[in-house]
Amino acid sequence: MHKDLAVVTVIGEVDVYTAAQLRDHLASLLGRGARHLVLDFAGVAFIDSSGLSVLAGIHRLLSTGDRTDAGRSEPGRGTGTLALTAVNLRIREVLRTTGFTRFMPIYSTVDLAVTVHEHTA
Repeated sequence: MHKDLAVVTVIGEVDVYTAAQLRDHLASLLGRGARHLVLDFAGVAFIDSSGLSVLAGIHRLLSTGDRTDAGRSEPGRGTGTLALTAVNLRIREVLRTTGFTRFMPIYSTVDLAVTVHEHTA
């Protein structure tokens, strides 16, 4: 596995009560050098606008490099990716309706997402 790839298992509901915790965890991974994130949504039952906002923000950081580490902007590091796996039908429909599926790939399994990453890296 690549050192800049992190797989995160997300469980429960991604909502106003948990979104900040997910955002902070993902930001921590980015701060430690992860540039490619695979979020395993097999255990996620619900996502609201707060959760969608976290996904959009992390995607933006990865794709544009618009992030700050220790107060320094790091332009040009926008070569990262964010992918989801094992998304249930209800959440998949929310992602489709809100346009997320246009820029965020969804794979059936973590293994498939990692394999795709390895072949495109």
